[in-house]
Amino acid sequence: MSRRTTVVVSMWVLMARALTAQPPMDSVRSLAATDREFVRLGKRYGEVVWPGYRPDTIPIAYVFPQRGTVLFNWRGTLPTGYEQVPGVPNAAWISQRNIAAASTGTSIADRAVAQVAVSSLATEVLVPLAFHEAFHVFERASQRTGLRFGRGENSFYVASYPIFGVQNEALWSLEGKLLSNALQEKSGTRKRELAREFVAVRRSRQAQLDPSFAEFERASELNEGLAEYALVRALQLLASDPEASSATRATAKKMLDDRVADLALLTTNVRQSFRLRFYQTGPAEALLLDAIGPADWKRQLVDQNQTLEDALAIVTGLDDPQRAAFHAAVTRFDTTAAGRDASRRVASLVALRSKQVDSVLSAPGVLLEISAASLPAKDFSACGFDPQNHLQVSPTVQMQTRWWRPCVGSSFRSEFNVPSVHDDTAGTVRAVIGSIQDVKLTIDGNPVTLTDGLVIQDAVKVDLDAPRANVQAAHARISFHGSTLQIIGLP
Repeated sequence: MSRRTTVVVSMWVLMARALTAQPPMDSVRSLAATDREFVRLGKRYGEVVWPGYRPDTIPIAYVFPQRGTVLFNWRGTLPTGYEQVPGVPNAAWISQRNIAAASTGTSIADRAVAQVAVSSLATEVLVPLAFHEAFHVFERASQRTGLRFGRGENSFYVASYPIFGVQNEALWSLEGKLLSNALQEKSGTRKRELAREFVAVRRSRQAQLDPSFAEFERASELNEGLAEYALVRALQLLASDPEASSATRATAKKMLDDRVADLALLTTNVRQSFRLRFYQTGPAEALLLDAIGPADWKRQLVDQNQTLEDALAIVTGLDDPQRAAFHAAVTRFDTTAAGRDASRRVASLVALRSKQVDSVLSAPGVLLEISAASLPAKDFSACGFDPQNHLQVSPTVQMQTRWWRPCVGSSFRSEFNVPSVHDDTAGTVRAVIGSIQDVKLTIDGNPVTLTDGLVIQDAVKVDLDAPRANVQAAHARISFHGSTLQIIGLP
């Protein structure tokens, strides 16, 4: 290749890069108009969609996978790499390919952001998608310990879910038809009957499933199902919005009608993941609750830790006999006194467990603490334990009164035949393992004397042996202070 040819090619490469670095202005202007619609509808109707939901306050990133990302509604200093788009207020651009981009909740500069992968610039496509992804951001921010709402689901169950189960699939199909019919039904009484039948079929089917799969279904409907409900509500708003174009209103209306029809064909989509079913059943159940449930069903669902099917069972009267029997039982007995007794017993148990831990860890001898906090797993698994000797100290702390084997794969193994205390949150196990004379430590085959102040930052092939405990770690940090020996597993 000649020098002239090389120069020409280089110029074309530089020009191509320069063009790629520029935001696609026509698309950005179109997105700016879409964002104004998103903000307007979010500000006016967000709280109607869900209590506390304000999508207009959530930053949103529209991704062109081959070119870059446009960021709207960002407050404060722009994230590193983003620049204000000239002539388009509220829009910032970064030129960065992201070929794996998907519509999802994400984080930019440690701030939660709704992300939409752009495949169409149509308002009726983008605004509902933005409502969906912004709802995920809202869900995560609303998460509270012990509550289902905002917790999400374990998506790994997709890999093992029994999609080849004939009876399960047959009842799934019936559930879809019942939901479709219920949504189309005009009579409130008949709508309630069909919703009750849906829950009865759903519960019968789930009773035959492994409980983990049934819980995966419920959690998926609360997570993706409710986010999709936000999308459906956005479509409803667009379909009736006098400020939207007639084409947008008509397309949004058709998309809503198609969703109801698709419910009746719930199990026929075999080319995509079955997980998409929850994007259909979740919003369908929520729409039924809008139609036949109390005005505050959403607050009740969160506050009472309900699933969508729980809420439908209550409003359709499916659980009335059980609720009546429960009410009869609790009114017959002094439940207030029972509650006081239970409260005293629990407080006494908490105090007892605390004393047991203090007693175990204050015994004379070397206090060993092993830690998995610096390892990817962050905590130990049980490669073996005796459930008869397992005591709960708190929701995150347990005591093994005799034997167990905490481990992290093959890189960190240990065995205790002495009372020990495991802290899930800290990723540690502590136990008094004997006198210092009986504790033998070797590193890479060489014996190490335990002296106060000992610190070894980068120990390999760690082997600890004591009469009633042992540890083997491929890589660890070791320290010994006073009578405490600490072994922290390292990657």
